[in-house]
Amino acid sequence: MSHRSFYIQALTAIVLAISLFFVGCAAKIKPPPQTAQNGSLTTNKLLDSARSAAYSSMKQTNRKEAKELAEKGIGYAEQCLMHAPENAGCHYWRAVNTGLFYKIRVVGYQRGIKQMIEDCKSVIAVNPKYDNAGAYRILGRIYTKLPQTGAHTESVTRDLTLAEEYLSKATQLAPDYPENYLALADTFVGQGKIQEAISALASAKELAPHWKGDISYDDWKMEMRKLEKKIAKKSTRSTSGD
Repeated sequence: MSHRSFYIQALTAIVLAISLFFVGCAAKIKPPPQTAQNGSLTTNKLLDSARSAAYSSMKQTNRKEAKELAEKGIGYAEQCLMHAPENAGCHYWRAVNTGLFYKIRVVGYQRGIKQMIEDCKSVIAVNPKYDNAGAYRILGRIYTKLPQTGAHTESVTRDLTLAEEYLSKATQLAPDYPENYLALADTFVGQGKIQEAISALASAKELAPHWKGDISYDDWKMEMRKLEKKIAKKSTRSTSGD
């Protein structure tokens, strides 16, 4: 498998359950029209536009259109931050749209990853519970799914210990949100902690039926099936080795 293919798969996995990347060409994004003179109202409208762009990009099957929607979402979030630089939502939806953008445009993804990490830390500093501890969840996904090595010494790479810390915090802050446990189960599988993975997955399965209206519900079900297969495979290998 080529390095490029590996990176594509890694970035795709990051975005699968989130909603999961700062764009180097942000200057090309056309600014949305001002919709109100009131600063707070403008911020809220820009935030809603950034969120809507992310949701639309997630559900778009055409890759070009999905990329363009994510790019617009970044633009809305950037303008939102101009009005309210400390707003947790503006940072959060820039991170989400950046992830969606780099799901398709893999070139330069390390820059996107670093921007996502900065945005997530900004969210945590202001409102760590935002979107069911979403910033912790994104950070956990990033450090679980990244390649183990990077092209440069300053590249952000996989760190399963750090991922577990972030995702454990997410389950503490939002104990009723199934995706936090799904992400944690995936990290446990990567660490070879099979019993912990089984427990986390069981928590996700128990909680998921209460969240059928969530935009990611179908993706969760798909991830559950994949995790079950991963866990079964790891368990078989462990038994064979005994």
